[in-house]
Amino acid sequence: MVVGVAMVALMLAGWRVPGGSKAPGAHVSLTVNRIGEFDVEPFGQLVDVHDLVPGRVAEVRFVVTNVTGTAINVRVRARAAGTDLDDQLTFRVAARGTSLFSGTLGQLRVPTRRRLILSPGARLPVLVRVWMPSRARAYRARSAEVSLELRSQAAD
Repeated sequence: MVVGVAMVALMLAGWRVPGGSKAPGAHVSLTVNRIGEFDVEPFGQLVDVHDLVPGRVAEVRFVVTNVTGTAINVRVRARAAGTDLDDQLTFRVAARGTSLFSGTLGQLRVPTRRRLILSPGARLPVLVRVWMPSRARAYRARSAEVSLELRSQAAD
């Protein structure tokens, strides 16, 4: 009996709830696809970050080529299934040294006001930066599968 009580006391003294661990940061993927007026290289999934937290930046470059015979205006917008990170995830889209957009995912759901004219056959390198600002909250274990959509319109 003494041995049994000693074993139970030893088990209770050694039994602990494991220390908690922080939930992972946000999971963010970014894709861009070819559409009629443009050729995009590379296309498809460009970014897949599994633990995006404030202070970490994902950056990607791709090249858009106008495959039409006329000049076109290029604008960008984002599509994402959920809204979990609309106010937390921040984007900057730039081309030719010009910022086309800087703001949140929610704001990028609307086509950018700024646009660039792309003449026939012209190539346009685009830089996209994605990050979580230091003020971000409620992003842990959330996700956003973002698809960048390139919008075109005949240039004036």
